[in-house]
Parts: sequence; C-alpha cells; structure tokens
Amino acid sequence: MNTGTNSPQSSSMMEGIFFGVLCLSGCLTFSTCLLHQYHFVSEAMTWTEAQSYCRGRYTDLATIETTEEMKKLKDTVSAAGYSSKVWIGLYSQIDWKWSDEFTGSGGEYRNWDKSHNEPDYHAAKELCVGMWDIGRWSDYHCHRETAFVCYKGTLEDSDFVVVNTTKNWTEAQRHCREHYTDLVTVRNQADNDKIHNLMRHKVWVWIGLYRDPQIYWSDGSGYSFSSWYQGDIVLGSMKVVCGAADLQQGGKWRLLSCKETFPFVCYSIPTEVETLVKVRVKLQDSSVDLNDRAVREQILKKLQERFNENGLSGVTLEWKEKSDGKVFHKEEKGSDKKKKTEL
Repeated sequence: MNTGTNSPQSSSMMEGIFFGVLCLSGCLTFSTCLLHQYHFVSEAMTWTEAQSYCRGRYTDLATIETTEEMKKLKDTVSAAGYSSKVWIGLYSQIDWKWSDEFTGSGGEYRNWDKSHNEPDYHAAKELCVGMWDIGRWSDYHCHRETAFVCYKGTLEDSDFVVVNTTKNWTEAQRHCREHYTDLVTVRNQADNDKIHNLMRHKVWVWIGLYRDPQIYWSDGSGYSFSSWYQGDIVLGSMKVVCGAADLQQGGKWRLLSCKETFPFVCYSIPTEVETLVKVRVKLQDSSVDLNDRAVREQILKKLQERFNENGLSGVTLEWKEKSDGKVFHKEEKGSDKKKKTEL
C-alpha cells in the first residue's frame, strides 16, 4: 500500500470523517502475514536429530526473529508444562584464526586458561583473544582497550614487540600492520613463554587470535534479532555449538554441545489469510469525497496504525474497488445495517 504525500487539505478532511450523519459504505480487504507457528516436541534428541525431525514433519527447527515470536515460543513451551532447555534452530561455527592468516605447523596451538573454562564466550560477545599475566589465554570482547603484542620480520625469524599504548583489538591489529608485521601469532610454548616474559607485570595483552561470529539459523534466515543469556557459554575445543532457549532463564539463548539431548521446538508457516470486510464510515462534512485517493489512503493509514497498536503488525490493508472504479457508495434508506461492520 502506498500512502502518498499528505496534503493540508486531505489532513483537514480527515478530521470530519468519523463523525456525523451521512453514511456511506465500502469494502476493505486485509491479508495477514502470520508469524511462525511453533510446535513443542517433548522427546529429547540431539540437535541434529531434532533438525531432521522438524524438517520431516514441519518446516524446520524454530527460527525466532522478533520479540513477539520469542514470547510466542515461550508461551508454546510453557503451555506444554515444560520449563527447561529446548533446542531451537540456532547454531554457530567456532573457527579461531590468526590475524596474519597463518595455518601452518603450530597454527592450532592454544594455551587457554582452563581453570576459568576459557574460552567462555561470555554473553555471546567475546571474539578476540588476549594473554593474562599468568601466560594463559582468554577470549574477550574486542572493544576492550589494552596493551598488545606485535611481531616484526617473518614467523621463522621474528621479534616480538609489546606496545604499551592501549587500543582495542582492531586498532591494535592496524597499528601492528602499519608499524611492524602483524599482531603476534603464537605457535608453541616457547613463543608463549617469550611473550609472557615481555609483559613485565602487565595484566593483559592482545594477541593475534580471533574469530568471526558465524551465527546461523537452520532454515537459512538472516541473523539479526537476538536474546542471549548474559553469562558464560563454555566452548572448550568444540568446532560447532548449537542453540537452546532456556526457559529457566526467561527463554534466553545458550550455545551448547550439539550432542546433548533436549526437547525441541519446530516451526511451520500458516497459510496467508485474506479477509474482506465491509466498512461503514460516518462523515461530519458531507463535502468530503471518500473516493478521493488521498482521503482513502489517509483512512488506510489510520486503520493500519490501529492494527499496529494492537500488535497486528503483519496485517496489510487495501481497498477493494467495485466495477465502477469506486470504493464507497452512499447507503440507500432501508438498507440492512446489521450486516455492516463498523470500525
């Protein structure tokens, strides 16, 4: 529906449309783009098994794209009397990379601080890696400003340089590339010990390890809306983690081992519904032409706003013209008003 540009004249006309004595009637159609229909399955399965089940019987594992859909999913699960974790269609690939794109021998070396369950992907925001003063690594949110370690030369013949200026990870990477070679790549324990000794009592420094978010929905929908649990998401050495909505945490999302077994939620897409509604409009000013396109569009705009205010954002409105090209016709005396729908 194109609303067009509102003129002062059409705006003033609107003031008199819904009051008065002159009655005309017209036909309005509206189609509703319904939200995902969710289906709770109580049988516990792995994420992959749940995905296969949903694709075979419905559309896919649940995709959640709005706050309204999040509420609808929680209500669906709660109505079934369940109040813990359920698989949804979310998953993430864990692919740690070095800033200089090194993938050779030693590229898989890691020195995570396992005593604190690192990497723990806290609140689904930690994508960059640094070293603590104990020589162990942790993932952290990339906008933290701190000292960092660059290397110069080649990896086979390199010197490590601690830069004391505090920068976030991206700024540190840029600085290293402009003034040295890159943020440091740590290939073995010897490299790690060398950096640790250079830190000189610094609590934390950036190193060159990072990863992209790589968060996806099973059905291929774009990832934009999120509702993450604001706590630790322990990744360990997993390469893929799968999403669950935790009803004990208000339905917030967590990433877990895909091999765990939980009940799950599938979704299907209901058929679009189109409804024809007959509308009676009362006028205060009989000179208003309801068949004027600008006036009709103003009425639709008001009706659309009313639908939106009542949470029906998926409704699209349009007027239905009769054979004479008009929408509204003056009611004849004695017409059966009980058959009219008044908005």
